[in-house]
Amino acid sequence: KGEKVAFCKDETELDSINAKLIGDYAENGDEFAKSIYAESGRRLGQGLSILIDLLNPEAIIIGSIFTRSRELLWDECKKVIDKEALPMAAEVCKVLTSALGENIGDYAALSLALMAAEQ
Repeated sequence: KGEKVAFCKDETELDSINAKLIGDYAENGDEFAKSIYAESGRRLGQGLSILIDLLNPEAIIIGSIFTRSRELLWDECKKVIDKEALPMAAEVCKVLTSALGENIGDYAALSLALMAAEQ
């Protein structure tokens, strides 16, 4: 059996766990929640490093959870990019939050619906 964590006291609360809840706990200093975001930041950094190496973009724009929780993700993400991405490519690539914020998924869904309606 695993350890109990503040954001999930028993199995009846499993369905209520989401990134926002864990983010709230992390922002309030919960060490386990902070470790989840640190690992997520490292994994994001790995994925972004691959994109930076393959595409050599000037910018990568991320919405949704990155917009809401950049401060929890970015330090670890940046460490991995600095370590794994090609230095010259990483130097020119900015990782930015989306101006659409957390509504990016809504806009994407509406765009798909509009495209389908036009066909």
